[in-house]
Amino acid sequence: MQKLFLALIMVVFMAGSATAHGNISKLPFSVQILQYKMKLYMNADDLETINNLAMAYFYSGEMANARTQLELILEKDPHNFNALDGMGMIYLKEKNSSKALEYLQKAQKINGNDMYLLVHLAVAHGMAGQEEIAGKEMNLAKSLATGEYDMTWIENEINILNNSQQTGAAE
Repeated sequence: MQKLFLALIMVVFMAGSATAHGNISKLPFSVQILQYKMKLYMNADDLETINNLAMAYFYSGEMANARTQLELILEKDPHNFNALDGMGMIYLKEKNSSKALEYLQKAQKINGNDMYLLVHLAVAHGMAGQEEIAGKEMNLAKSLATGEYDMTWIENEINILNNSQQTGAAE
């Protein structure tokens, strides 16, 4: 039992961090979810870890669980950039561009030059039929990309947000 606990503690501290943007560790989502739940067991008020858990749920296709975690954050901090962005992402997956834009534009007031947020805004405006705005936001997002990794991430994120199917495993 001690070995199992020690192994789980190692998973918690060895894994990378996540943001609303999906910069999640390379562990499978099921392991990430366990990792973040364990961290929250140790510190239930850690908003960053709650956000990480929400994004692991999001990318595993568990939108209801993701929404629950993000709502917890927004109850405590209604101006939390990552939670606002994350809620926008959930509404994009649900094809609700107006609700997505509501959250994403709140996040934009906090940090309007975030590459990840700009991609999410571009998808939301495109979904809403506002192609000109979507194109400008996407061009700005791509201008902020620092290399091939960012460009690949942008393309993958567009596919995830435009596809209503489950997102699958971590890559």
